[in-house]
Amino acid sequence: MMKKREPISKIMTRDVIALTLDDSLFDAERLFKKHHIRHIPVVDDDRIIGMLSLTDLLRISFVDSYSDAESIDTAMALV
Repeated sequence: MMKKREPISKIMTRDVIALTLDDSLFDAERLFKKHHIRHIPVVDDDRIIGMLSLTDLLRISFVDSYSDAESIDTAMALV
């Protein structure tokens, strides 16, 4: 059980795995699987500019699996 007053420094991840804007979705998928993680920060130099979640990646993969004839809005409504 986590104590509510536990400092973040005691529970945070220190060796952060990150992506850059030049990395591919394949790179992201590989990191999610290899490290059994659900979120990866996206960095530009030493600045965090975003966060990619496993759910984001799965959503993109799901939409890509639909044919071009189907609407992305329809596919997203199903997610």
